[in-house]
Amino acid sequence: MTSSSSAISLLRERARKAADLVEKHDFVRVYTHHDADGISAGAIIARSLLKAGKSFQISFLKGLNESFEYEKGELLLFADMGSGYADLISEVDADVVVLDHHIPSGGINPKRNLAHVNPHLVGMDGTYELSASGVSYFFANELGKNKDLASVAVVGMLGDKQKITGGNAEVVREGIEAGVIEERKGISLPSGKLRDSLVRSLEPFLDFYGNDDEIEEFLSKARLDGEREIDELEDDELRRLADAVVLRLLKQGAYTGVFEQIIGKRLVLKNMLLKNSSTLVDVVNSCGRAGDMSVALSLLLGDVGCLDRAIKINYDYTMQVLEEIRRRKEEVRNGFCIRYIVMENGLSASPIATVLSRYLMADKPLIVVNIKDEYAKVSARTNESLAERVDLAEVMKLAAEKVGGRGGGHRVAAGANLSADKVDEFLKEVDRLCCAMLA
Repeated sequence: MTSSSSAISLLRERARKAADLVEKHDFVRVYTHHDADGISAGAIIARSLLKAGKSFQISFLKGLNESFEYEKGELLLFADMGSGYADLISEVDADVVVLDHHIPSGGINPKRNLAHVNPHLVGMDGTYELSASGVSYFFANELGKNKDLASVAVVGMLGDKQKITGGNAEVVREGIEAGVIEERKGISLPSGKLRDSLVRSLEPFLDFYGNDDEIEEFLSKARLDGEREIDELEDDELRRLADAVVLRLLKQGAYTGVFEQIIGKRLVLKNMLLKNSSTLVDVVNSCGRAGDMSVALSLLLGDVGCLDRAIKINYDYTMQVLEEIRRRKEEVRNGFCIRYIVMENGLSASPIATVLSRYLMADKPLIVVNIKDEYAKVSARTNESLAERVDLAEVMKLAAEKVGGRGGGHRVAAGANLSADKVDEFLKEVDRLCCAMLA
């Protein structure tokens, strides 16, 4: 890996090229992903283009397996996607900017001008050290003075379960300097009454949903009042809460690497409508998963009018996910080297895969397949410790290609799309590849 400061310098050079290309166009057609990182990237790009006086249209895609439109002579900007689809980007007959952090699938051979900004291309790890919203933040600061957007980049960083290291550490440092981010002691839990917050939290997931006796026993043992507002807890209350949460997670079999991400400090986003970063990440993520990306985008752009709606979407979506997790954890099957669930018309594979693999079943990679009509969407998750040996991005790519589908992503979190009749064959190949890597 390149040293952090030289990697950041190289990234800024690439971001400068992207900004130069944007400056030559009056109109930019933006395509971004529908998750928290993609929506945050979209908000950063939108705010920086507005400030630069550019017209733009922004659209959300689940991935580049969906079709996208453009006119010849336009500029297309892809955020949180593009690097893994070199063949598709090479076919675009227009100027292209790619702001991504997924592992590149090969060289892009552009028909016209291309600016490709990705941490992996400068020796930085895009899985942990910089997300797409972080890449977009560096781009925005080459286009103009936009350090106030560091707080938006944090939403994508936390949404993608990244660490405050490498490029992310630089984003947070600049945000603190700009007065839009504040680090406080504490624990990453959503705002609200303590009892509700613990039950509803997916990150960390404490498995209290439907277990009323357990939550009361937990609060009583930790000598905590469940009616207290989480953001108003004193230091000694926070300490007792942190200790109790760690014990609970250990008992559940959670991956111990999550502790440093959720305990110790929390980020306050001073220029956002929701200042608790955990709450804002949850809300943006829920809106994206529920198909209300425009509400999340408006929230990140500071539209007070959509705040109540966004909070309601988050509440409803979280309850659906908690209910789905309660049902699906009974359906987990064991392969040789993986665990898997096959759902028909489930809510969404991704949150179930993430929660179960991080908090309840951390000893093997978890593959969640969601079949809708004749298509299957796959979410694969593991933890950093297993990811040193198993590369899920590679596993998804190879196994999906073998059955005529497409896959990719990161070592710890990857996905695939394939036809429903190939699921059994695909899962066997995933298990075989994981066993080979673990051997």
